[in-house]
Amino acid sequence: MRFFPRSLQLKVIANVLATSLLVILLFGSLIFSQIGVVIDTLSKEKLLEQAQKMASFIEYDWRGNFDLDLPRRTRNYYTESASSQYAILNTGGKVLFQSDNFVRDRIKDTLEESGKHYFDFTTEDGKHFLGLKYDYLFEDKIYPIYVIEEETEFSESLEALQKNFLTNILIYGIPLLILQALLILIIFRKALKPIIQSAKDARKIKYDTLSYRLNEQDVPGEILPLIHGVNNSLARLERSVEAQKFFIANAAHELRTPIAILKARIASLHDEKEVYLLNEDLRNINHLIGQMLDISRLDIVESQPKTTVNLNEISKRACEDMGPLFIGKDRELSLEERALDQRIEGNEDTLFRALLNLLENALKHTPEKTPVDVIVDEAKITVRDYGPPIPDAHKTRIFDRFEKLPGSLNTNGSGLGLAIVKKATEIHGGTVNIESRPDGNDFVLDLSGAQKPLPP
Repeated sequence: MRFFPRSLQLKVIANVLATSLLVILLFGSLIFSQIGVVIDTLSKEKLLEQAQKMASFIEYDWRGNFDLDLPRRTRNYYTESASSQYAILNTGGKVLFQSDNFVRDRIKDTLEESGKHYFDFTTEDGKHFLGLKYDYLFEDKIYPIYVIEEETEFSESLEALQKNFLTNILIYGIPLLILQALLILIIFRKALKPIIQSAKDARKIKYDTLSYRLNEQDVPGEILPLIHGVNNSLARLERSVEAQKFFIANAAHELRTPIAILKARIASLHDEKEVYLLNEDLRNINHLIGQMLDISRLDIVESQPKTTVNLNEISKRACEDMGPLFIGKDRELSLEERALDQRIEGNEDTLFRALLNLLENALKHTPEKTPVDVIVDEAKITVRDYGPPIPDAHKTRIFDRFEKLPGSLNTNGSGLGLAIVKKATEIHGGTVNIESRPDGNDFVLDLSGAQKPLPP
């Protein structure tokens, strides 16, 4: 399942944004982890500072007794705060001085530690404490000093920092990502402008416009070999197609003479049935040769000057020419003019032959006793039949050369008739479409894109 269209621009932007978001998250996680390390270091430094400060108050009083001379402010701090504790022990582990709330039982595992030792513990009510045992040398004796702080202060600081950090990422990161996407899109479009233009130009290349070449100016060096290759391929293909057209036109002309001789010899035969069948084959061959010539002529017609063409008159002529064939097969052919005097600039003979091919196609491929209607509307000619609806999968393919509809009622066609119709319509800037109905099909020559004649 595709969530994005096949667009190189969108893929690059999506990949860059995903990468940028990943970098932001990784970088943020790294910063946050470092923040935790810094806070842990700061909390330990604070404990060490308190222990050293506590050590500075140790002295001998005027009587020569060991004493702790705490200033009032420090004494009040430890008295009023339930989260701060201290204690000073002697080398035998006896507590000499302590705060009222000091937890003696929590330090027993640290008594054997020497120097500077950090520890932590959690009380039954869920409070977490961080402590320091600091050995202070005073008058050649070591006095362990304990300072303990509840980690709530540090945790709150960390949580506030975490909350603000993530909030700031959302507030500033998302707009920056959007801005980055817009800048990437602008830069990418500018960088790929020649390539995008080449892609647009490539869509103009069709069977009948093989002389068109992709622009090789201002193309990035990485893409230039590809453009060269496409243009060289087009040149070879154009030469091949021109040779093919030349061969078809010459072959069609050269076949007319032996066919005329063959027709004369058939006329000398005495078996009327055999003569009829052979003449029917000759008519099919002549028709195929005519269509081959029509295909080759259309390439010349495209470059010829156009004249004013009346679609109503062309439709009348086509119905008059095909009328006897319809009558001979007991079929009805009608003309309905919903719009009068419909004129365009074009080639009258080309459009006339295109309409003849449509009528011939309707005569061949629809059931007997069904009518065919020709409808002239505004810049449109519709040939309406009452045959089986054409499946959607074949509505485009049957206009290709030598393509036939599977299961057709008639298999004698060459597959060139509808290709001639399509080519003739495209020469005039129009389109040919099939609109299926429950009871048949409408072949619509839409010439609304053709050039309109100038007013007199």
